[in-house]
Amino acid sequence: MTYQELADLLRYPEDPARQELYVQTFEFNPASTLEIGWHLFGENYERGEFLVRMREQLRRHGIAESSELPDHLTLALPLIACMGYDEAAQFAGESILPALAKIRSALQGNPYEAVIAGIAEKLEADYPDAPRRPLQLPIFQEAACD
Repeated sequence: MTYQELADLLRYPEDPARQELYVQTFEFNPASTLEIGWHLFGENYERGEFLVRMREQLRRHGIAESSELPDHLTLALPLIACMGYDEAAQFAGESILPALAKIRSALQGNPYEAVIAGIAEKLEADYPDAPRRPLQLPIFQEAACD
């Protein structure tokens, strides 16, 4: 599957029966929100900077914004497909994969867990040498790693 096809699996469904599961999974549960910046920075100032950088990247690559915030996974996946390999590997390893790990841990037993797992597996296969953000560090310590 392409990154766009994977992103489409995470869009708000038209089927009313699936809408309730989507809302309960991604909109009412902060642990599984699809906003990757929230998983990386929480409500810290750094998330605002991340949102600005994401918006700049979306514009640079001609990706139209939607009603979602610029760090939404449905925008990040098409974005990564537009980037050069090195830039995409860094974005995948330092931002998307760590967020997916947190989302996946919150989706145990949820049908969307397989979709998140599939996205993570594709990213890991496409960018095996991607740098990794240390998941165990609190945000205030991550700046010391730079």
